[in-house]
Amino acid sequence: MIVAFDTDRLTATAAQAAAEAGRELLRWHGTRLTVRSKEGDAPVSDADLAAEHQALGILRMYTPDFGIVSEESGAVGLRDGRPTWIVDPLDGTTNYLRGLPDYAVALALIVEGRTHLSLIRFPESGEVFRAVAGQGAFRNDAPLHIGDRPPGRPLVATGFGTDGVVRGRQRSVADRLLNAGFEIREPGSASTGLCRVASGAYDGYLEFGIGVWDTVPGALLVVEAGGTVTGWGGAPFTSRHDNVVAASPAIHRELVEAGGPCPPVIPEGQA
Repeated sequence: MIVAFDTDRLTATAAQAAAEAGRELLRWHGTRLTVRSKEGDAPVSDADLAAEHQALGILRMYTPDFGIVSEESGAVGLRDGRPTWIVDPLDGTTNYLRGLPDYAVALALIVEGRTHLSLIRFPESGEVFRAVAGQGAFRNDAPLHIGDRPPGRPLVATGFGTDGVVRGRQRSVADRLLNAGFEIREPGSASTGLCRVASGAYDGYLEFGIGVWDTVPGALLVVEAGGTVTGWGGAPFTSRHDNVVAASPAIHRELVEAGGPCPPVIPEGQA
């Protein structure tokens, strides 16, 4: 049960794992990397794998009985019912490879099907976003609170994957957002987008066709900062879905409606 956990210790473990992975990413930065394409044509580099190795080493050392689901290694030692770490050792690989700072190490702990804690670290700045269910969200040590709707058009973000069919659907979402009067951005990293919602820089973030490691860590941050998080179409958000709609309560319903049907439909002639 969650009440038996030492949440402070688990948060410290996540922080150490993210810090070690972040240091590894900085160490590899600017070196000649081997980059290959994995399923869906997404890039993966030596740095992704090295950062994952560091993060998983810490998690295995301090929580050997927990399961792990990691983007590059899949399910590692996972048994149904165990507390499970969700790990993205490098969210924003293309940004990283291009020298852009919007990439992150993201972790979350799932207990009995619910997210118990999450932590996202940005290696370039050293900023850490963290949350524990029921205990609020923080940027470093400053609490996060999503404020009132700012004046002007709402600013939301979305993402574009590498798989052709998914990209077509994501493009249709961008068109719907623009037609609905939203200003849009594409941060290149779901963790970046969700942290910006939690901190109030974006009014919302939505994306379709992504992994559990992309959605779960940032989703808890938004909820604990006072935002609203659902699946596509307003369905309850779960760690099993490949989509997320996260926003301030003031615009969440508008964003759900602008997102359209699930899965998004590619307009005729645009496939």
